[in-house]
Amino acid sequence: MIIVTRAHALRVARRAYGPDIAESLREHLPERLDLDSAADRNLLFQLGMTPDQLASAMGAEL
Repeated sequence: MIIVTRAHALRVARRAYGPDIAESLREHLPERLDLDSAADRNLLFQLGMTPDQLASAMGAEL
C-alpha cells in the first residue's frame, strides 16, 4: 500500500507539472491517496493523471 498525502501530491504536481495543474488538483484530491486503491486510481485518472505518473514524478520521495 502506498499512501500519499494531498500536500505531498500537490508539491510533486507543482514541481513536475506546474502551479496551474497543482491548483486544479487541490480541490479534488482527498487528504490521503492510496495509490493501490482502485477508487483513488480512478480519481487520478479522471483528473488527467495516473498513479504511475505521480509515482514517477515523486522519484525517490516514495
